Amino acid sequence: MRKVKFVVLVITIVFLAQLLFFYRGVYLPPPTNMPDFLSITTNSSTPIEINDSFISGNGTVLVDLSHENNFNVGDLNILLSRIIARGYHIEYLHSGSNLTDHLSDSTSFVVISPTSSFLEADVNLVREFIDGGGRLLLLSEPINKNKINSLAVEFGTLFWNDYLYNLKENDGNFRYIYLTEFVENNITNGLRKIVFYTSSSVFGNGIIFTDNNTYSSSSGEKGRYSVVVMNEDSRVLAIGDVTFLAEPYNVMDNNRLICNIADFLAPPDATPEPAEIYSTTVNSTNKTLTNDTIFNASMQE
Repeated sequence: MRKVKFVVLVITIVFLAQLLFFYRGVYLPPPTNMPDFLSITTNSSTPIEINDSFISGNGTVLVDLSHENNFNVGDLNILLSRIIARGYHIEYLHSGSNLTDHLSDSTSFVVISPTSSFLEADVNLVREFIDGGGRLLLLSEPINKNKINSLAVEFGTLFWNDYLYNLKENDGNFRYIYLTEFVENNITNGLRKIVFYTSSSVFGNGIIFTDNNTYSSSSGEKGRYSVVVMNEDSRVLAIGDVTFLAEPYNVMDNNRLICNIADFLAPPDATPEPAEIYSTTVNSTNKTLTNDTIFNASMQE
């Protein structure tokens, strides 16, 4: 019994000795200051209300859905509403076998992020369509891998396999790039500053460019890159971003760019009689159209 008490006493002494040797008092952390959230500034670009003036025309804009296109049709509502306001109809191509008939009745053809390639026969049909006076809009962005170049290269255009970013000046994210360098034409008319959100560079006859502080993910080098090109006697328009078309990304002068694209796809009649000029307001929600029928019709396939 004495031995047990002795062992317990020794253990207790050793424990107390270690405790006294290593103990340095109660830890009191230094005071910390909470972040001043009110002083944090972020870019908060907002849509600019514009007056969309146009001369009404008559025709059809054909939207390709026959190549497993990787985009949400609802994201086109702002653009389609502007086209319909100009007196045009929207049709959707669900089967490539109907391409000949649909193109023969269309003024413009819109192709967005196709994930299956255009066959040579289809490319030739689109070529004939352009040579006959038709218009072509090509859109793609690097987050959606696709086969847009199977058609684009026919018209001297190439969507690069990269994404562009700017670490010096951006709209709150390094991939949200500001664009202020424009070649003067109908597409860039009235533009001062726009924002692209997931843009690739596009090779061709550039009309909208990044600044020299913009990097390409493929080369890692900064430079001046074209993101919008216009070829084939101004009948083929190629854009390296899709996101800017949709709400809430129609900020700054993006609404003006969308209206300019609508003018490109839905030109007025050659000899309108009489030439009636219409005007509507485009704002952040795009609900101020001339009538509800315009907006509802854009949702019908």
